[in-house]
Amino acid sequence: MKEKSLETSNSTGSLSLQGKARVSIELTIKYSDAEYKSALREQLTVMPNKHLHTYLPTGILIFVGIAFFYFNVLFSWWGISLITLLSIYAIPCLFADFLMPSIALAFAKKEKLQDTYHFTINKEKIERNSGQGKLNTKWEDLTSVDFFPQNIFFNLEKGVISIPKSRLTDAEIEKLRIYAKRT
Repeated sequence: MKEKSLETSNSTGSLSLQGKARVSIELTIKYSDAEYKSALREQLTVMPNKHLHTYLPTGILIFVGIAFFYFNVLFSWWGISLITLLSIYAIPCLFADFLMPSIALAFAKKEKLQDTYHFTINKEKIERNSGQGKLNTKWEDLTSVDFFPQNIFFNLEKGVISIPKSRLTDAEIEKLRIYAKRT
């Protein structure tokens, strides 16, 4: 039987097919600010109980403000301080879709975005190497794999691995879809 061999590569990754037995995708990624923000925005769209985390604090602020006004304690020193503290928490929660990616990016620039990540993905596992260490994850250990317009998320019990789709070829994305069906 004759083995087929197909190799495609671009500046960020390569796909090696050697018959049906071995397929691996290798990528080296240093995330840009735009890629990191894009990944966070897409994660926020599917956040469980999103409205609970955004609208509930604002609703509590409005309710407390009305109650304080009704009982005539809104303009006391403790009424003003409590409303101010609630506002400091509630207003950023209300605008989480706009503020969260920028805030997270500021913290990520210290460590995460300084690293270069090397990924090796095959039908058995996903391997990620960086300055923070090595992470080996079997496909069966993933809680889910989400394909979004700009990113692919490999969801773990504690955390997520994201890979921008712009760094992958169409053949690599299709191969990841096949692997993801195992989760």
